[in-house]
Amino acid sequence: MTAKDRRIQIKEKCEETGGLYAQLVTPINDMLLALDADISKETTQQILGNLELFQKGEKYLPDCHLDESNHFLEDGISALKSGDLGNGALQIFGAGLNFASFAAKATGVKNINAHEMLEKRFSELLSIKKDM
Repeated sequence: MTAKDRRIQIKEKCEETGGLYAQLVTPINDMLLALDADISKETTQQILGNLELFQKGEKYLPDCHLDESNHFLEDGISALKSGDLGNGALQIFGAGLNFASFAAKATGVKNINAHEMLEKRFSELLSIKKDM
């Protein structure tokens, strides 16, 4: 299955589930679909699962953002290490946007330390140069 096929799966799931989370995912997914941006099978499955769980009221929106941030970070690092700089940059950008959304929505509601979480992510990114 290609990245385009996976993004179409996400688009169809957004149309099927509707709601706030689908409204947030749809325009970004559409932009990335038009650009033929890569997305891993694992990230796709996470997003599809999050869409379903959020619609059922079984998952909190910030947790969906954190899941996506984690997956995009992992995918971005992998893409950068393999030399796919464009997709790597897009994935890292997506990881940052999703993390910011998570932190903004979860702070004050959950007991999190966003700075510690950011420090860990920054360290992961800086380790790329050591591995290449």
